[in-house]
Amino acid sequence: MTGRQLSEKPSQLRSPLVLKLRTMVELTPGDVAALDALGSVRHHCAGGQTLFEADKRRTAAVLVHDGWAFRHRTLSDGRRQVIDFDLPGDLCDPTVFVTSRAGFSMQALTALSYSLVRAEEVLDLMTRSPRIGAAFWWADAHQEAITRAHLVAVGRMSAYERVAYLLWELWTRLRMIGLADGAGFEFPAGQDVIADAAGLSYVHLSRTLRRLDREGLLRRAGRNWRILDAGRLHDLVQITDGLQLNPLARRIQERLSR
Repeated sequence: MTGRQLSEKPSQLRSPLVLKLRTMVELTPGDVAALDALGSVRHHCAGGQTLFEADKRRTAAVLVHDGWAFRHRTLSDGRRQVIDFDLPGDLCDPTVFVTSRAGFSMQALTALSYSLVRAEEVLDLMTRSPRIGAAFWWADAHQEAITRAHLVAVGRMSAYERVAYLLWELWTRLRMIGLADGAGFEFPAGQDVIADAAGLSYVHLSRTLRRLDREGLLRRAGRNWRILDAGRLHDLVQITDGLQLNPLARRIQERLSR
């Protein structure tokens, strides 16, 4: 029996955190209920609002329930690097549990629903359920793979390749939590934010997007994006293997069920 075959309430089926974690580990109904209870106190903010700033003291991670955010680091002269986009189900950033200050700023890209999660809450979950602990560990390893791929893309790929990579990454992550409709998905970032994520100027990004459209790889209409040729885009991106969440090995699953 897989995690997807367990009996769940409709509200549990809609939890992005559960959708993501049960891709990796078979979750019992008790696990699902415990994860749904994590971050039960919800906060809301409008798009554009800063949740916290770099180098400020933090005591809790941010669990995104609905909406988009992004993390960035801005230099003293105003140059900004977008480090990552935060999607529903993401716990951003567990390193706060071992460091006292934020290494980046976090800003809402759209209207955002989120919770502040303390280390003690996560530790309690992991103590009660080894399956949840393994799932969080697996998710953290997946995030590390994304960070490595992003570094390779920005550091060594052409503008054409790195924009293709960024869109492939987001499409893959959105499909994982049921927010991509086949080849189509919503990406609410403006070109200034996308340019800072890809390490490009606004003008260079515009030229690159026009080329991707002209060559029949993707199409954009406002916030709506569509992958037109997934096979060619995959070949162009090159570094997609680490983006897909794979289930824990059967021997580990069996050990967790003891």
